[in-house]
Amino acid sequence: MPPKKKAATTKKQSTTAKKPAAAAKKTENQTTKATKATTNSKTAGKRARSPEAESEEEEPHPQKRYKNADNAVAEKEATTVANNSGTEAATSATSAPASVALSGKFDLYSMQLPFLAKVYLPQGESEPQFVALYKKILEYQAKPDFTARCVLPDSKSSLADGRLRSAIFQDPMEEMPWDIAVEDLEHVDVVKFTAAETAKFPTAPRRASGVSGRTALEDEGHCGVQSASGVFRMQLAYTGKDDAGNEVNIFEGYLSFNVSYSGLYRRKGHGNGDKIGFPFWAVRARRDAAGKEIGLEAR
Repeated sequence: MPPKKKAATTKKQSTTAKKPAAAAKKTENQTTKATKATTNSKTAGKRARSPEAESEEEEPHPQKRYKNADNAVAEKEATTVANNSGTEAATSATSAPASVALSGKFDLYSMQLPFLAKVYLPQGESEPQFVALYKKILEYQAKPDFTARCVLPDSKSSLADGRLRSAIFQDPMEEMPWDIAVEDLEHVDVVKFTAAETAKFPTAPRRASGVSGRTALEDEGHCGVQSASGVFRMQLAYTGKDDAGNEVNIFEGYLSFNVSYSGLYRRKGHGNGDKIGFPFWAVRARRDAAGKEIGLEAR
């Protein structure tokens, strides 16, 4: 990442986000350190805030997140890149059960985080350990700590836009996450990942039904942006029960957001833009004491 830039901002961060607890200032959490280790030279050293929680029930810890693009999976690409037919042959033919709705609020976790990757597929194991992964994700979700948050609309017949926010996708001028819309969402019988996207998964994604759409800025007329686009794909990866009989649902997908800056941002030294994409696991958002999901609110 480029070095931290200071400039006038047009948005105000909440008082609670600006004045974190003293303990949060002293210790950089594991998600930060793991993401920082895979950061390329362009993105190293820049401070990023956690996506803001839009619920009064919790306040996410401020933390340093870094734009985690392709470095962590470079050595895996040689063995996992496949053409479309090869990818389909390598994946399961099981579809997501209709009873598991792909709507509501979700917390997303990059598959490139090493402390999750080693739980998902421990050394010497040939099969993914989904229950262990789910438990580990819940540990970080409770902090709360996450790579991104999203909310997807409920209706299958007439889908509205979803919303997404992540400190990985950040306005370099304001040093705040972009407000991202998830548009043109549709439910599909089979979610199709490209060969390049599949190459970044630790194991080939299953062949399953899910949702597919594109990402764009909510503020289409942003003065610092010439263009912005990307993809959002998500499907159910695993459903089952843990040892205590609790339901376990883990989702998987791919998220990208590519931004081309306008002359204003380029003149301020922010470069031409960013192209960032990564595979993720997702779990449903936590609930507050009243049973309401915590996270982004739908527009």
